[in-house]
Amino acid sequence: MKLDSNDSSQNRRILVIDDNVSIHDDFRKILQPGTETQVLDEARAALFGDEPLVQALVRFELDYANQGQAALALVQMARQEGRPYAVAFVDMRMPPGWDGLETIEYLWKADAGLQVVICTAYSDQPWDEIRARIGRDDKLLILQKPFNGIEVLQLATALSRKWDLAREVAGQLNLLSNLVDERTKELQRANQQLTEMNEALVRAVADLEVAQAEILRQNGELECLASRDPLTGCLNRRAFYEAFEKALAESREHGSELCCLMVDIDNFKLINDQFGHAVGDQAIQAVASCLCSGLRLTDTVGRYGGEEFCLMFPRTTLTEASDLAERLRIRIGAEATDRMRMGAGLVITVSIGVSATTFGARTPLELIDQADKALYAAKEGGRNCVMALDLLVPGMNPSDQLEPQVRRVTPRVSGTSIVR
Repeated sequence: MKLDSNDSSQNRRILVIDDNVSIHDDFRKILQPGTETQVLDEARAALFGDEPLVQALVRFELDYANQGQAALALVQMARQEGRPYAVAFVDMRMPPGWDGLETIEYLWKADAGLQVVICTAYSDQPWDEIRARIGRDDKLLILQKPFNGIEVLQLATALSRKWDLAREVAGQLNLLSNLVDERTKELQRANQQLTEMNEALVRAVADLEVAQAEILRQNGELECLASRDPLTGCLNRRAFYEAFEKALAESREHGSELCCLMVDIDNFKLINDQFGHAVGDQAIQAVASCLCSGLRLTDTVGRYGGEEFCLMFPRTTLTEASDLAERLRIRIGAEATDRMRMGAGLVITVSIGVSATTFGARTPLELIDQADKALYAAKEGGRNCVMALDLLVPGMNPSDQLEPQVRRVTPRVSGTSIVR
């Protein structure tokens, strides 16, 4: 973290510990606001006649961890470098690793001066029990989910300042704690107003969804004829690309991750040569059927061309998409042949490449090209496997890297032939 240029003693390093990546994005929008957040606030003000939401006057430096063990490593490294964190926002429940309280116990062993905010949506663990287990409460606050931006901003500002004062004069801790309590009451009153505004916004969105559903019902049959591949029933390339552009725009708007898979039937030319084009068409249909039956409602599959399919997974991390891709590969290997009427002795396998918007793709074509590079690596790596883009430099912002590397997802096993 770079300290404020006006005061070298100020520490604005914040560590967010939560197993939900979307929570990381929420903290980033609140404590490192950018143009998109300002535009959204201005739109909200224009719609409801209210003032835009408060923006951070100082820029916080944020680091993120998905589990308590990873957070402990970051805190230890920060202490060793002489650049400790001022505040940690810790989720109460982070399966399968440590829970929030166990994480805090380890963090305070590594850095006793760390200010901590427990983020929880549960009320089954009273404050008295938490205090009894932790053994101290002078550096611990609770933030109830769902939280609003003002609460997070005020807590981050107050606690980082409290960290600064604690380093200078230990006796100022009680004074700063009283100040936080007073501001918390103000935030609770502001939160009630925001809740009422949010309810009105939800009702407006619901009305729009009802109107949109009626339009989609009336035009559904025509759109299906114009957008579907006649052989597989999947979206054709044009319709899939249009859906991809929409999903990518929504991903940027909401700050969520979007993943892309490129799927290719292994040795498809050999299937056509040995069994004929009719069997080849059945192989394409069988793979399409396995893909469609193995997807979630939010996912989309399109026939990209020939024996290639392209899939997109909204609001899905690269790790989740890689696991889904591996399950699809296994399903196709186990079920695709059984879905065919011809081609006795044929074994159908696929190679899959995976990429995500976290690697900096700004258009569907860029994201597809990234997944295609991973697919090429899967085919070069022996086929019947899943390859995913990976960080070349661990810990570095993916979008800052010139060229990511490829990671093999499928465990290595002995190769198989397409013909039994």
